[in-house]
Amino acid sequence: MRPSSKIHIGNSHLAGAHLVVARTAEPGVRTSQALTAFMVESDRPGLSVADHRPGLGLHGFSAGRLDLDHVRVPEDNMVGEIGQGLSVAQSSSILYGRPNLAAVSLGIHEAVVATTTAQLKTRSRYRGTLSDLPVLRDRIGGMEARLRAGRILAYQAVYLLDQGLPCDADLINAKFLGHQWAVQSAQDAMELHGAHALDRDYVLQRLWRDIQHTYPPAGTGEVQRIRLADAALDEDHIQWSERLAAKAAWARPDPTAA
Repeated sequence: MRPSSKIHIGNSHLAGAHLVVARTAEPGVRTSQALTAFMVESDRPGLSVADHRPGLGLHGFSAGRLDLDHVRVPEDNMVGEIGQGLSVAQSSSILYGRPNLAAVSLGIHEAVVATTTAQLKTRSRYRGTLSDLPVLRDRIGGMEARLRAGRILAYQAVYLLDQGLPCDADLINAKFLGHQWAVQSAQDAMELHGAHALDRDYVLQRLWRDIQHTYPPAGTGEVQRIRLADAALDEDHIQWSERLAAKAAWARPDPTAA
């Protein structure tokens, strides 16, 4: 492999091996046939991993950089076949990336709502609590509506994926709106907490930082909307979810076999 860098690689400083998709065809060959995936061990000569640098949030996770300088790997390290790198990349993005990110957004969203409602129910205000104020209940109602909608989208998408049904757009939508709604609720929560939200040690500030990390991976919001437009215009001719789920099912051992 020629000298190159792969950036924003999840947990790069912890992994013992890395999946690298590289161009293996001559210039002019279509991208869909020009890429091949390889498994590269972290101690293989020519591969160096940058030191861990914590991000804005999700401190239990990291996104680092791999530097590759004429790394040589044996043929046995190839994942799939030559020219199937796009399928491998789509598998990582669709089968794992989007539903995983939708789940992360949903978990953060749930914590945001639970933290906010607990605060408002216990904070005294005149003869009652902050949760008694209609204007604040209206904001909480909006947060709860978004949370319930995000949960339905995430569960529906992964159900379709488990059934091996075409659900590219459902996975995209669950990731896109799951993040967007959680961000909106997190901002509402920050405002509802007032100055208390600015306390560095308070959990809400951590949740606000964490949700920022589910936007870029597996396609930013702009990319997701373009893919959803493809679906609306009946131009999403390849259903990667159906194709890759079928391959995954074929590769699993039969539990009834002797």
